[in-house]
Amino acid sequence: MKKYKRFMYIVFVPAILFLFLYGGTSYLSSRYSSYEELKEHEEPHEDYEINYSQRDSDITVIAIHGGGIEPGTSEVAKGLADRMDLSYYLFEGIKPTGNMILHIESTLFDEPIGRNMVQESVSALSIHGYQGEESMIFLGGRNEAYRDAIRDALQHRGFAVEDAPSHISGMSEDNIVNDTQLGEGVQLELTAGLRDSLFVNGDRSDTTDVYVKLMESLEEATNHYLETV
Repeated sequence: MKKYKRFMYIVFVPAILFLFLYGGTSYLSSRYSSYEELKEHEEPHEDYEINYSQRDSDITVIAIHGGGIEPGTSEVAKGLADRMDLSYYLFEGIKPTGNMILHIESTLFDEPIGRNMVQESVSALSIHGYQGEESMIFLGGRNEAYRDAIRDALQHRGFAVEDAPSHISGMSEDNIVNDTQLGEGVQLELTAGLRDSLFVNGDRSDTTDVYVKLMESLEEATNHYLETV
């Protein structure tokens, strides 16, 4: 029995520790199941901020896990929106630490400004962060035409792109990115390794050539898609 207990400790404790340290959002359960629940416990401008601009564009770019929740996603979403004069919406964690507590699942995210902006758009592009040191972009969402345009543009500039696995596929009709006039959008999952390469020494105000290439890819793909709708 002692040997069995020792085996359980050796095998399972490191495994749990690994998931805690490196598992990323896919292994974490969100504390809040709605914005209404979140705002009962968290203070705006102290724990989180909502930043947005309604520019009456056909595409709205969103980062519902922005700021310190999934670092780098706000900068990608707003960067593309400003570059193309698109509407954007950012829900950003601004706590000194522990911003993951503000993570609301995409299918449950119901903050009214963000939901309304997406609902008024023809389609949407949602930027997320994912775990992994490999520089990779996972593509999901129900808008196949927009998704394929993004894939082509990214691969043309040398980015590693794969279809998103089922748990981050963004295929649910309840996912905010698909709550558009067409009932479909695109969800990008950027690994930690990819997001690290976008900024100089972790300074998210200082972007790299990789960031520029990402912006160029998404702009090209978005323009190509908009020509078809």
